[in-house]
Amino acid sequence: MWLVYAIALIVGGGIVLLQALGGSDHDIGAAEASLDAHHAPAGPGILSTRSVMFALFAFGLVGGALHVLRLASPAASLALAVASGVVAGLVAGLAFRALGQPGASGEAGLHEARGQRARVLVPCARAQRGKIRARIKGQLVDMMATTDEAQIGAGREVLIVDVKDDVAHVVTAPEALGP
Repeated sequence: MWLVYAIALIVGGGIVLLQALGGSDHDIGAAEASLDAHHAPAGPGILSTRSVMFALFAFGLVGGALHVLRLASPAASLALAVASGVVAGLVAGLAFRALGQPGASGEAGLHEARGQRARVLVPCARAQRGKIRARIKGQLVDMMATTDEAQIGAGREVLIVDVKDDVAHVVTAPEALGP
């Protein structure tokens, strides 16, 4: 049985180590999204490849330690290893799901621009898209803009009234109009 634990420890631990060293948002199980049509776009779920690798690692670590050091009978070692793997997989899956939520990120989403003030970079008019720069969550974000006004020149302050398909619809800011 020690061979099963060793293989689980090496495979699970090796892949977890590669993920940690590789960092970033790369998911070794990228193919799982194509297999699951109901996969949430926010991030990996409880049964993602990452959470399964954490479960495999925990299974191998606990089972191997208990078996090799003879701290429990073979049946008890197996039961504790399986329980540890399930718990580790669930905890990892729930953590990854929570971290995958859009609100967990400090990243600014363009949909959050509604109601914000911005500065026009490229003039916009009724029939011409322009470009604006807004501060969202402390980050400067450039985005395309449309307006119903005849023309809004570069450098003018505008108010973002709506955002559709990552394009802001703007009006001249009330105090920028003057008396």
